[in-house]
Amino acid sequence: MRVCVLASGSRGNATYVEGGGVRLLIDAGLSCRALEKRLAEAGLAPDGLDAILVTHEHADHVAGLDRFARKHAVTVYANEGTAAVVERQCRLARREPPDFAVFESRVPFALGGLTVTPVRVSHDTAEPVAYTLAEQTGHTLGYFTDLGFVSDEAAAALAACEALVLESNHDPRMLRASGRPYPLIARIAGQSGHLSNDQACEALATLRPPRLRRLVLAHLSQECNDPAVARAQMARTLRAIGRDDLAQTLAVAAQDTPTPPFDL
Repeated sequence: MRVCVLASGSRGNATYVEGGGVRLLIDAGLSCRALEKRLAEAGLAPDGLDAILVTHEHADHVAGLDRFARKHAVTVYANEGTAAVVERQCRLARREPPDFAVFESRVPFALGGLTVTPVRVSHDTAEPVAYTLAEQTGHTLGYFTDLGFVSDEAAAALAACEALVLESNHDPRMLRASGRPYPLIARIAGQSGHLSNDQACEALATLRPPRLRRLVLAHLSQECNDPAVARAQMARTLRAIGRDDLAQTLAVAAQDTPTPPFDL
């Protein structure tokens, strides 16, 4: 399995995954042109993609979805709640919505040689999900962003992952000092908002996923976080639980440049 986070943050999210004989994107939150450019920067081609998996309908996850999917003839997978909202958004913008392959949250489905499991998460959208993608060889990737807290369901899925893209959205102190309106601060820090650095570290310290070999911190706020702060805090946590190996390979996804691809 090969993984490359193409973009991650409040201005757009997309991640490339290749495994089980298929090539796919998780989310398409950049414009069609920007997605094509970002794929090219990573040495990847947009043509021949098999699927786009959608986590939820916020613009930073679906901004280029309809245009990119139509142009490159990619099947779009989403649950019923998310698909309905994206279709409505497209029609209000006088754009043709993509054709959806609709799945049921919590029910695994096959995509080539991958088993895709949509994991319910808490976020302020219609029917948000995270994903685990498992190859028949046993390699499992988890993609967990845009969740206000780690539920028991999410924790069980996280614990089985060999690679993990995990939200580390904000530093609580920086968020409180950001000057943002209080309702926005409360929304971000609430149980339907985003994981903080502290919560991401707590999840790893509590779960200690035994199979985890690669960790990428994602969806960092540009105003209320700092990549160096998030990295240092997680590295300390990993070393405290005896995972120096993970601390050494720890990556932080960026908004404007793709991460180097890694393989499982």
